[in-house]
Amino acid sequence: MDQFQPLEQKLQNKHTNLEIDLLLEAVYRLSGFDFRDYNRSSITRRILNRMRINNIPSVSRVLEKVIHDQQFLEQLLNDFSINVTEMFRNPSFFKAFRQEVIPYLRNYPEIRIWHAGCATGEEVYSMAILLKEEQLIDKAVIYATDMNEQVLEKAKKGAFPIHKMQAYTKNYMLAGGNDVFSEYYKTDYQYAYFHPSLLKNIIFAQHNLVTDQSFNEFHI
Repeated sequence: MDQFQPLEQKLQNKHTNLEIDLLLEAVYRLSGFDFRDYNRSSITRRILNRMRINNIPSVSRVLEKVIHDQQFLEQLLNDFSINVTEMFRNPSFFKAFRQEVIPYLRNYPEIRIWHAGCATGEEVYSMAILLKEEQLIDKAVIYATDMNEQVLEKAKKGAFPIHKMQAYTKNYMLAGGNDVFSEYYKTDYQYAYFHPSLLKNIIFAQHNLVTDQSFNEFHI
């Protein structure tokens, strides 16, 4: 039997639901990040995973650590943040954007694009590459925001695991890319480093979609 089965059973009872309510209230009061109305089954799975990793027997103990341990609170916030992304993710979207939206954007004197929840930035760099190829990057500003400051720091570096480049190259081609994708980055034995010129029109900032308001008007 799974050694954590008792934990999973415990997270299903009404008393633990109350503990989770109190935990999410504490997270909100201490950090400003509001997960109180987040999908309960999803947030429960992430709490359970953290309990497993840290060998914590109850949600009440998680609550105690959140209140008294700032590092643990930040760790839990990272658990709650979903960072699933890839370059030219959903290539059909980027291809349609290139074919159907770009012609309209050519008529604008400036272009403001907001990537909300940008994670580690792969889709942001994808947009920058697309705009560069369409000769629109110089009049565009791309705002890239996420609640998770750790992933934002990774995004600013523009360095992605080299083993993913084959899949990203395929996405790029399916998305209608018209250059040699490898010309956009340099590599070492571990990472692909995208050209710093792609960063000049990107603004990275921490932003919480739940509690923070929109900070501008955007075309995309």
